[in-house]
Amino acid sequence: MLGYFGPAGTFTHQALLSLSDEESRPYPTVAAALDAVRAGEVDGSVVPIENSVEGGVSATLDYLGNPDVERLQIMAEAIISVRFVLVVRPGTQLQDIRRIATHSHAVAQTRDWLADNVGWASIADKFSTAGAAKEVSNPDSEYDAAICAAVAGELYGLDALATDIADNPDAVTRFVLVRRPGPPTPRTGHDKTT
Repeated sequence: MLGYFGPAGTFTHQALLSLSDEESRPYPTVAAALDAVRAGEVDGSVVPIENSVEGGVSATLDYLGNPDVERLQIMAEAIISVRFVLVVRPGTQLQDIRRIATHSHAVAQTRDWLADNVGWASIADKFSTAGAAKEVSNPDSEYDAAICAAVAGELYGLDALATDIADNPDAVTRFVLVRRPGPPTPRTGHDKTT
């Protein structure tokens, strides 16, 4: 079983699915996903490590480099193209949107699109883009829309009003699969040192 920085429907979840079809379990924080490996709850965890727009993911880099916790080893990576969608409850129109929920990294990567298309709406910073989508799926939510990965909108039964809204069409995030230390994987000729 593998762990990942969740919840389900995030880009991290998408990265995990690109690396493995093993059973998986989401964890609420990067630290919790990495600690689950150390505790033997899971065989490995997938966490984000670097975004081409926002830079290194400090929660991952700091915790992997912490000398006070058991060392983990990066065994594989997945590079996921960052493409966001604007999702709403069925029946909501663009002009109806007043409050949008998303994660701060998504705001940073869609800032121009937001200003040009829904500049009147307020943006609320949430813990994750998938969590924002889940919140919007609640009919009583104070939020009218979420910016998230397409998989989250589908997971929570939301309609996509706009797709592929990243300001930088070349934006990617690098995710790593970490395990407890062991023999390195065979060399591929495209190996990296982190």
